[in-house]
Amino acid sequence: MINYFKRFSNKFFSSKGADPLKMEATPYRDWKIIIVGFFVGLVISLGLNIYMSYQINSDTFLSPTAKKYEGLVLNRDGLARVLVDLATKDAVHSGRATSSVSVIDPSR
Repeated sequence: MINYFKRFSNKFFSSKGADPLKMEATPYRDWKIIIVGFFVGLVISLGLNIYMSYQINSDTFLSPTAKKYEGLVLNRDGLARVLVDLATKDAVHSGRATSSVSVIDPSR
């Protein structure tokens, strides 16, 4: 099995006359790798396209599902606390916005 894989990979990723220990330009091997890579990408893209088309046309992909909603209870005490807190923060903010702040100029 490993020998079969080696022969199969050598068919695409090796070049005749190229020494694997040297760094040499082998354009035929490089183009084979690029073409095999694009072919694999094309097959994956085509498979995904067929799968998505099948799922969309099967009427289960975009069909709504029944949801069970439980009743929500409004916590009025918590809401009142939050509103009081926001009112105090607003009073502090509006007080600071109208008052002047004394700043010391470090350049003098």
